[in-house]
Amino acid sequence: MTNPRLIQAIKQLGKAICVYKPLPAPSLFHQSNAKYRFISGGNRSGKSESNIGYDLTTYALGVHPTRTTPPHAQIWACADTWPLVGKLLWQEKLKGYLPPKQIAKLTWHNRGDEIPKQITLTNGNVIEFRAFEQGRTAFEGRAIDAIYCDEQCKNDSHAIFTELQARLEKPDSFMAWSMTPIRPQAWLEDKFNTLPDGYEVFYANLNDNRLSRGGYVADSVIDALIAEWPEEVQATRIEGRFASFMGAVYKTFSKTTHVIPRFNIPASWERFRGIDFGFNNPFVCLWMARDHDGRWYVYAEHYRSQATLATHANRIKTIGGGDTYNATYADHDAQDRAELWEYGIQTTPAKKAVRNGIEAVQRALKVQGNGKPRLYILDNCINVIRELAAYHYPEGTDLRDPNDEPAKKDDHTVDALRYVIYSAELDSSMILFSDKKDPAKISDDAIPGDALNISDLDSMVKDGKEILSIEDYERDTETAGLWN
Repeated sequence: MTNPRLIQAIKQLGKAICVYKPLPAPSLFHQSNAKYRFISGGNRSGKSESNIGYDLTTYALGVHPTRTTPPHAQIWACADTWPLVGKLLWQEKLKGYLPPKQIAKLTWHNRGDEIPKQITLTNGNVIEFRAFEQGRTAFEGRAIDAIYCDEQCKNDSHAIFTELQARLEKPDSFMAWSMTPIRPQAWLEDKFNTLPDGYEVFYANLNDNRLSRGGYVADSVIDALIAEWPEEVQATRIEGRFASFMGAVYKTFSKTTHVIPRFNIPASWERFRGIDFGFNNPFVCLWMARDHDGRWYVYAEHYRSQATLATHANRIKTIGGGDTYNATYADHDAQDRAELWEYGIQTTPAKKAVRNGIEAVQRALKVQGNGKPRLYILDNCINVIRELAAYHYPEGTDLRDPNDEPAKKDDHTVDALRYVIYSAELDSSMILFSDKKDPAKISDDAIPGDALNISDLDSMVKDGKEILSIEDYERDTETAGLWN
């Protein structure tokens, strides 16, 4: 029997809204009254359908299941770029959910590419479209009733998020955001983990969308998707969790594994400092210790921009408290190093080979057979923790050209970290040199820290015979494939 009420509802609201059946996480997402709602899900988990398709449309039409829409509501719909505004927000979602009879006026950002600028509904509510690529200033201005976003903001994300927050000054205003968090954004991960007042996060698991579980995607399709994804990104692609990221330099870095509570460093441990110079960019000094088993601990940091070297030197001395150090490895700026020396801080030029240094840090982050990594960061070193998570290769691809270097952004503490680990381990493993080569002239691109088995030295050096020179060693190790 035909249901007249359903027919009338379909005429007014459209079929998509009337037949919408939420999966478990989206159902909770729709019921939430949090000011900041996030639905983080894997590919094809239904996150965008629930947020942009159903939630935005029902709020704009005044029929949201839990929220009251004020008269003449001002709504923003945002995606990273204008092409994504057209494709993700309009063509794939809102166009199928908003009944044409409810649209009083539609203006275009680009009519040919079907990218909308603004939709005015017959009830007086307005949906304005924004692209994060416009930059932070495009999000300044008046108070907004609701802000809906789909997928991550790729540039200046924290500043743009802060600007969006400033638009939500009305008591009942809110933000709803759907994403697969494939890009490292430490500030956002912190919010997901700590859930400040007014925040809720819902995780849409791809497996909930299997036909066998009452979802909408064939099991065989989901199985094929999962089989294509590297293990490193499966937690993100399937569950929507911040985990290892495509394009991240230090994919194995995990706060759970590598960040530990602060403690007093034993006096018997080796101590090092690493310095990365900067003025407009932050000046960084890290304090690191190495225990008797070769494990590293980052236990203090100094991170400040637009200050004189005298100011930095005083702060370094204050934090150090008179400790002595095996070495202080620094960037190669001769003038800055000389000025620090005048303030009583002696430095050693760091080994700066980027790729070899990154590999040294990656080896330290790797969990060993005993279940422990060789690198820990104490929880007071907030900038180290933030930059380790955010450090990434350009374009954020999972597979990179081996000649690529990470993006030069938010890399100041990770540079100082690399200076210490790579330089100290290289110095520890370096053999003695004959007069054929002055050790002071050794290249940055020296041997990897684990390339030489020290126990094999007896086969090289016997009874005062000439000790292997650095150029001989580099040639032999490169031929053996240790540099590849």
